[in-house]
Amino acid sequence: MALNREWHRSHRMPPKATRAQRIEWHAAHARACGCRAIPEGIKPEVEKLLKGNRKR
Repeated sequence: MALNREWHRSHRMPPKATRAQRIEWHAAHARACGCRAIPEGIKPEVEKLLKGNRKR
């Protein structure tokens, strides 16, 4: 998928983001842009969050 520049401009990763913030950001990123893969270190948590959001 191509880079969604507008999304990236309005959704900056916080400086010194906590693990929870990183998981939330990458889940939102995967839904809105997906220009790169989810980092392996947080991938299971991000995928769990994405699956949980689909049920709503």
